[in-house]
Amino acid sequence: MERVSVVSCVTDVDEAIRSAVDLLGGMPIKSSDHVIIKPNICNAKNPNGIVITDFKVIKTVVGIVKERANEITLVESDNISGSAERRASDSGFLDLCDELDVGFFNLSHDDYEAYSVAGTELRLPRTVLDADYFINLPKIKTCVRTQVTLGIKNLYGVFQRKNKGRLHRHINKILPFLAKTLRSDMIIVDGINCMEGNGPVIGNPVCLNLIVAGNNLVSVDSVCSRIMGYDPAKIEHLALCHDQGMGELDVDKIEVLGDNWAEHVYRFELPYSLKASLKSLKAIQDIYFSN
Repeated sequence: MERVSVVSCVTDVDEAIRSAVDLLGGMPIKSSDHVIIKPNICNAKNPNGIVITDFKVIKTVVGIVKERANEITLVESDNISGSAERRASDSGFLDLCDELDVGFFNLSHDDYEAYSVAGTELRLPRTVLDADYFINLPKIKTCVRTQVTLGIKNLYGVFQRKNKGRLHRHINKILPFLAKTLRSDMIIVDGINCMEGNGPVIGNPVCLNLIVAGNNLVSVDSVCSRIMGYDPAKIEHLALCHDQGMGELDVDKIEVLGDNWAEHVYRFELPYSLKASLKSLKAIQDIYFSN
């Protein structure tokens, strides 16, 4: 059985992440490994802490890796919100990298390997393809295109294309390809301050104070979907990943360690519902019209 850990982080995020990782047997990283860490820095603004991966999560994960390896790079790529460098700078993420003494790299400037997927070319950066160990740090959010944005959707921020929105009509074919092609050795999900409604940028806050971790993308995303009140079998890209043999959707067939996940279930408001749309008006102001 695939294993997924669920740990409450009401009092101590660092302790919760370390516990979640330890429950899985730790990170088998060698000192010579080049470790690549991909958080979700999809926007420069982060009102209510619900848009991008919590810096406390990133800080702890980097600390754990530094206990094992000497070479660490945090990565993002350009998107419709702007260059990865600008988002990283304006959000304070670059300052965090400086504080942690780790490098930041824009994958859009990397050498790449081209793949044909859904009638289009996807350029996958060599830095990720060649990583000795890849850590995926998504945030629990809803998404207007995919219902949820978790570990699999976080990989959408890897390939080289600024206007990734042009490929949204193919997203449920692209995501299974990315999940199969790009390794995710460890997935640590930020479920502290989450997003419901019209995500992934202008949704509304839900505080779960949870860390969810695992080594299999589909199983991790399935447990997170259940916590969000959704059936993973009805989420198209997750169902396709399962059909391609990449992981388990049935939470009863996943060994969930730590907390009882069922005690943390909160029904997330779906995108485009009337309630979500009305509540998102303030989020639109915070993202697009505030300084």
